[in-house]
Amino acid sequence: MITEKQYSQIAQEQNIEVAAIKAVNEVEARGKATFKDGSLKILFEGHVFWRELKKKGIDPKDHVQGKEDILYEDWTSKHYQGGLAEYDRLKRAIEIDEEAAMRSCSWGAFQIMGFHAEKLGFKDVFDFVSFLRTGEFQNLQMFIKYCEVNNLLRHLRSKNWKAFARGYNGPGYAQNRYDIKLESAYIGFKKQ
Repeated sequence: MITEKQYSQIAQEQNIEVAAIKAVNEVEARGKATFKDGSLKILFEGHVFWRELKKKGIDPKDHVQGKEDILYEDWTSKHYQGGLAEYDRLKRAIEIDEEAAMRSCSWGAFQIMGFHAEKLGFKDVFDFVSFLRTGEFQNLQMFIKYCEVNNLLRHLRSKNWKAFARGYNGPGYAQNRYDIKLESAYIGFKKQ
């Protein structure tokens, strides 16, 4: 787990309340970067996999037969398995293309998508995932870097949950009540 000292250090450096950072960690990954077995928390996104394959010149339609739960054009949550079962989905996607599959997962304590790896300063998604596997604090550092790169720190500072949710989770944030969940988690941590 990320220690209180680590939360405080980052919060002070970035002029953000600890409760705001903890709220994102709680909503994204229930406060931990890993599952009980020590593997990084992931969520595999089949619509991203579709896009990532196309970027590599691979026609997703050639691979969708029998893999409709890992390869689809439009976002849906109906294929989510949750927990370690997401690794089963990832393994099946890796059989088609490993790099595209890895880029199609959100990873760790703050569920950052693999396709952001290069924008965050990594050579590729494999280096990105290796870094996150080194510890919870590294997940926190990557979250701050992601927020810096995407100009989201200002929304965390001001607790503008709608603007943060839109920037962090995309235009579908309202459908998932992401902003409301963040604000609720923030209020809970503020009371502690």
